[in-house]
Amino acid sequence: MTMAAILSIDKQVRSMKAAWPQFAARGVDRRAQSARWVGCVRPQYANYSLEIRYKLGAFPEVRVLSPELIRLPGNSEGQLPHVYPPAEDPTLCLFDPREHEWTAAMTIASTTVPWALDWLACYELWLMTGRWTGGGRHAGLQSPEAMESIQ
Repeated sequence: MTMAAILSIDKQVRSMKAAWPQFAARGVDRRAQSARWVGCVRPQYANYSLEIRYKLGAFPEVRVLSPELIRLPGNSEGQLPHVYPPAEDPTLCLFDPREHEWTAAMTIASTTVPWALDWLACYELWLMTGRWTGGGRHAGLQSPEAMESIQ
C-alpha cells in the first residue's frame, strides 16, 4: 500500500481559502512550513472565534479564542471534556491520534474545521445536559506534542 503525499502549506492555505473564506490566513511561514488561521463559526447557538495552528509534520491545533469556554466543576466527565492541556489555554481534542484518523495528506479544510464545528455542537449540548455526546476517550489523553510521536 502506498502512502498519500503530504500536503504542502500552500495547498493547505489554498484549500482553507476556498472552503472557509471566513478564516483569514495569518502567519503563513513557508520556511517553517507553518500556518495560522483565525475565523468565526456558528455551529448551533453561539458564535465562536477559532484559531487553527498547523506545522507540517504535526497535528493541527484548534483553540477557541472567544467566547471563553465554560467549565462545569464537578461534572463526571471533567470540568471541560475532550481538550488537551493546559487548562488555561486548551486545545480541542478533535480526533484520536492513536487511530490515525488524521494524516498530513488530508486537508485541514475538509477535516479539522468540520470536526471543530462538531466539537462545538457537542460542547453546547454538554453545557445543557452535562453529558458529552461526541464520543471519544476521556481518560489518559496526552498533550498534542506527546501524541506527535504516534503520527
